[in-house]
Amino acid sequence: MTIIKRIAIGTALVTGLLAAAPAQAALRLGDTDCSLSDISPTATACTGWYMGNLNSGSPSARADALEALNLLLGTNNAGPLVWLEDLDDLSGHMIDFARPLYGDTVVAFHVGAANGEDNGVGYQSTAFFRFDAGNLAGGLDSFVLNRDGLSNARLYSTGQPVLSPVPEPATWIMMLAGFGFAGAGMRFRRREDARLRLA
Repeated sequence: MTIIKRIAIGTALVTGLLAAAPAQAALRLGDTDCSLSDISPTATACTGWYMGNLNSGSPSARADALEALNLLLGTNNAGPLVWLEDLDDLSGHMIDFARPLYGDTVVAFHVGAANGEDNGVGYQSTAFFRFDAGNLAGGLDSFVLNRDGLSNARLYSTGQPVLSPVPEPATWIMMLAGFGFAGAGMRFRRREDARLRLA
């Protein structure tokens, strides 16, 4: 066999092996499904509980989190995956991000196994939730995860406060015209009252 044939066969083998290399691990749903009532206020949509900590920084966790978010939001975003805030080393049920929450909000929670807990998922997992945080003055300050074993949380998006609108110029003109007509009416009435008294 000539050297050129050996190089060609070697190149073909390496190319074939690289093409056949397994892709990243697929998003794996565990035995427990998320529920809209897993958080308070009640979610409008959820997806999960997926195996593992999808809030970690590993490339495979980021790819899985992006896939889960696409499922939750009904989108086909190819990335990059961005988020607003992380909370680590959590326990209990209360979540309080530093950023106030408004309107359409998307979050993810990782829970530890919480084995033996009545309200635990039972395995290391992550779920994604979408809910309406409303438009409270100052924003929604905190909310509750109704599952045991909370480990970390990630805020992906939240709305902006809806401020009271500034009246349009036409509204100001109508208001000033109304005051003018009311003043003119009062002045006209005073003149008429004065004529009646003189007569």
